[in-house]
Amino acid sequence: MLKKILFCIIAVSVTLVASDLKVAAGAGYKKPLMEVIKEYEKSGKKVDAFFGNMRQVTTQAKQTDMSLIIGDKRFLSKKSNLKFNDYIKLGEGKVVLAYAKDKKINSINDLAKKDITRISMPQPKKAIYGIAGKEFLINSNLEDKVKDKLYIVATVPQSMTYIITGEVDVGIVNLTAALANKDKIGGYIEVPQKYYTNIKIVAGKLNACNTKECRDFVDFLQNNTSKKIFEKYGL
Repeated sequence: MLKKILFCIIAVSVTLVASDLKVAAGAGYKKPLMEVIKEYEKSGKKVDAFFGNMRQVTTQAKQTDMSLIIGDKRFLSKKSNLKFNDYIKLGEGKVVLAYAKDKKINSINDLAKKDITRISMPQPKKAIYGIAGKEFLINSNLEDKVKDKLYIVATVPQSMTYIITGEVDVGIVNLTAALANKDKIGGYIEVPQKYYTNIKIVAGKLNACNTKECRDFVDFLQNNTSKKIFEKYGL
């Protein structure tokens, strides 16, 4: 009898986990999305969230019944090899140069100065802000001047960690990460948008987003509560 009861409990638990809405996002948007999810879950509904660079996110989506992916529309529509049914715009991403507490930069050209010896950047082939960072360095004619200073990491949060710990002088990250960690860094400057392709942050709807749970969460992403959270993080 006890075994039957335990089996029923386990079966119910597995069913509950399996029925949770699954969403994924670029690691650079973990803080705002988790804040949105926290507000949403006050209604008693649950969301399973996965974060990583966009290659990791899209790979995960191919292996599970992912409903939504939040990230750069250009990457999702052209490079993810996933079929999206619709895109919901959440905001625009901005590239910034964040610097450690013992450093100070006033312009993008300061990256070439001798006292800036190490610059972190997300992977330029897999991460949204690695791709944008690479574009920025090429279009600003800074790539050749700083290529020996670059320290490539997997994601925006990793780039930010190296800035916070002082292991790099400057890091290429997004405004969202810089604002979320503003008390832990020296400061940041925005990279002029003319140096990189506009980053439209969207929620891409996959085939699994055909349930009431997903539709409810999509609606929540667009309400005033979520908009205020996204705005707070620079979106």
